[in-house]
Amino acid sequence: MLDQHNIDNQADLHRLFVPYANKDRTNGIGIHNFRMRSYIGDENFGLLRWEWGPEDATVFIGLDVKDKPFTTQGHTFHIYRDGFIKRESSWWDAAAVLRAVGPVSPTKILTGKPHMGQARSVDVELSGAAPGTLAFAQDWCNALGGDIHVLRTLYADFFSSDWSKIDDHENDTFTDTEMLVRNLGGIAAGENGRYRFTATEYLGNERRGLIHWNVEIEGAESYRGIVTGGKTINTLGSTFLEFDSAGKIALESTYWEDNRVFEALGLPIVRPHYWEEGFDPASLAS
Repeated sequence: MLDQHNIDNQADLHRLFVPYANKDRTNGIGIHNFRMRSYIGDENFGLLRWEWGPEDATVFIGLDVKDKPFTTQGHTFHIYRDGFIKRESSWWDAAAVLRAVGPVSPTKILTGKPHMGQARSVDVELSGAAPGTLAFAQDWCNALGGDIHVLRTLYADFFSSDWSKIDDHENDTFTDTEMLVRNLGGIAAGENGRYRFTATEYLGNERRGLIHWNVEIEGAESYRGIVTGGKTINTLGSTFLEFDSAGKIALESTYWEDNRVFEALGLPIVRPHYWEEGFDPASLAS
């Protein structure tokens, strides 16, 4: 989320966790509290879903958070080898932080408002690829960006899909076609820009796994309700899928990397590389 995807050594890893291990309530870095919501997987790989919120922090990603309590949620995918973490992919909801502390209040729906009407912009033909493959992941991406009803065919009759911070489970978790259309239909319909998703990696098997994807958004007037000024948006995200015995999606958890978009659109976001050698942790609170 903050460009830390190249960490592959113990020294950088230790520095990565320094701010979260802070115990000084006076230095502005904050006391960081995490709570596990669930674990989905086995001893080989799986998804941790968690909540996080700081106490006594003064600055976070460049934003003034002094006396502005907030929480957000995220998910972390782990691959294990011999009882140790071999690979990790962590994501969290940055838009939820801004909704709590400002300076803007990004919408939960990417296109800015609930979608009504037809939710299709292009012809989408599924490849027939088996679940648990990169080709299936690309099918999912193509349908998301072009036809919500084709996307719906990839899901089980009864499913659960989380696309935002779950502070109101009834509204934030999609469980039927109507909710998919209302929340994601604007993407597929191209009503506020053309979304082109590319699956770059699939980690897992035919039972469950994580998709890494990129997206380019052209012609959007706004992103989460924030005016784009005609800019083309590029970002990335991750989607965890769990399949039922028939190969249909029964559970989904998706997070976007919004920070780089907010930064590109002129918001005062700072993405410090605090795990790099020589970085001063005290600057995180200034």
